[in-house]
Amino acid sequence: MDRRHFIKISVGTAAAASLAACGSSGGGSGGKTDVRLGDTVNDSNPEIAAEKYFGERLANLTGNAYTVKVFPNGTLGDHNRMNEQVRNGTLQMTKTLFANLTAFDKRLGVLSVPYAFTKQADLFTALAGDLGKNLASVLDGYDLKVLGWFDSGARNVYNKKHAIKTPADLKGMRIRVPQDAVAIDTFNTLGAQATPLATNEIYSALQQGVIDGAENNPIFYVTNKHVEEAKFWSWTRHQFGIDALLVSKKWFNDQSKEHQDAFVQAGKEAEQRERELWTDETDKYVKEATDKGAKINDDVDVAAFQQAVKPVLEKNRATFGDLVKYLPVA
Repeated sequence: MDRRHFIKISVGTAAAASLAACGSSGGGSGGKTDVRLGDTVNDSNPEIAAEKYFGERLANLTGNAYTVKVFPNGTLGDHNRMNEQVRNGTLQMTKTLFANLTAFDKRLGVLSVPYAFTKQADLFTALAGDLGKNLASVLDGYDLKVLGWFDSGARNVYNKKHAIKTPADLKGMRIRVPQDAVAIDTFNTLGAQATPLATNEIYSALQQGVIDGAENNPIFYVTNKHVEEAKFWSWTRHQFGIDALLVSKKWFNDQSKEHQDAFVQAGKEAEQRERELWTDETDKYVKEATDKGAKINDDVDVAAFQQAVKPVLEKNRATFGDLVKYLPVA
């Protein structure tokens, strides 16, 4: 471990420990219980607005028994660090890119399969049904309880070099991907050099030329200022992203049944609110990206991409176990 990485871990651990002293066991000011909710996205991201809405609804449903404090911008660490803290019960809540949960169980990589769903509405239906129930059951075994499935939009490639129209345009490009085996396999299969990095490392990696590009949604692209470094945006739509709103099962189980029900209800309401906000905000950020000089192309040969990534599902089918049967492409 190099010195810089050690310092980053030490600072993150110290910050979490300091914050843990502020009401993590139920002792907030005025008898309220403080609930810390960590995230990595910028505070202008609509997911943060939805998380604050969750806090408002929880307060209303419980007679102000809880105060939800949202920490954006990776204040409490990256996804993997916060997910582990939630699992251990030292952090009450987080919202995480679903792909990062494969650190606990590789079966969860099923949601990273490229072009698994042709319509986002079909994905939402699956998450409200058997697919969502089974994913939640897997996470429950790791002391992580799902309160909501947040929309994080269609994921697309953006880079510093040129427009992406066919898989051949990705050849040799160093593309940042989440720390997830299926995402890594997808971009390596497409001919790129998949480069897994934490969310908060992408901007500097683009600046320093460590990577040529990344893939994500328009809101993330703009709010994290990646548009400043990577001007070429291509609508590959290779995956519909999902983020999970999680609460620590260990901590959750210590709450009263009435309050547990309130958490579940507030989570569902926040899920709906987030999806509405996401839809409303996406066009705005696409326009903002254009205003900031992004060169956007939609002449992507989707059929060629779909054909190119077919081996990804077959290679990983056994890893996904029974979850694979809930994918339309299975």
